[in-house]
This record gives sequence, C-alpha cells and structure tokens, in this order.
Amino acid sequence: MSRNLIYKLLGAFLILAACVLWILSITVPDTFGFFSLAWAGVVICGGLGLIMILQGSFQKNVTTIKKLKIWFGVALIVCAILCLVSELAIPGNLILPIISIVVAFGLLITIVATGGAKWDEGDNHKAGYKNYYERKAEEEKAEKENNENK
Repeated sequence: MSRNLIYKLLGAFLILAACVLWILSITVPDTFGFFSLAWAGVVICGGLGLIMILQGSFQKNVTTIKKLKIWFGVALIVCAILCLVSELAIPGNLILPIISIVVAFGLLITIVATGGAKWDEGDNHKAGYKNYYERKAEEEKAEKENNENK
C-alpha cells in the first residue's frame, strides 16, 4: 500500500464531489443552481492546494521535494482565489493583498516544514564531521596501536 494513498484518495474525492455538484447544478437548477464552474475550480484548486501543502509539510522527504510540493500547493490556492474572485466579484484592490498573504503563508510553511535546511546540505555541516585527513590520521594511529599491541 502506498504512503500517499490518503492524499490521492482525498484528491480524487474532491474532484468527484466537484463534478457531481456541477452536474447537479445543471440537472437540478432550483436546488444546486448556485454551483458553477467557478465554484468547481475553487473546490478543486483549493482542496488540492491544501492537500499538497499538507503533504509537503508532514511527509518525510527530500527538502527540495517538500518545498516544491508546498509551492505547488500555494499556486493552486492562488488559482482557487482567482476562481473565487470571478464568482463573488471581490473588489480589485483586495486581490493582490490576499494573494500576497497566501504567498507569505507558503514561505512560512516551507521554512517551518523544512527547518530551514538547504537542499545541498551535506555531512560536512553536521556536528562531529571529520574530513578525509582527520579520518586517515585516526586510521593510521589505530593501526600503529594495533601493531604495538601485537
């Protein structure tokens, strides 16, 4: 069983729910007439964006992949906001501040989720790391002590 199964199932259920509501809005307009293609975009993009952010935040993965998933999720949420703007007629002067808040939130999540780690951080940045010459000197010292003890 895949570790990503829950995320894939949630994404599939979101898309299915949006499609079912959209077809119900066409077949039963008096009950579901409020639901349009823009609302389907909000549900799909917003839901998949949140799933991607959660997946990037909580999965143990390479730092670059975590950041990529979080930023892709932020991009999907921005798309959901643009769909919402077209549906609710939000004033134009509020669109960019809302998008900037979402992007700043994405930056905050990437820093918290990755712990500020760089993608190319190697062993030499870890505490107690010994370079080649230090390891070679220790090996020679240990070999010399073994020869003396025999």
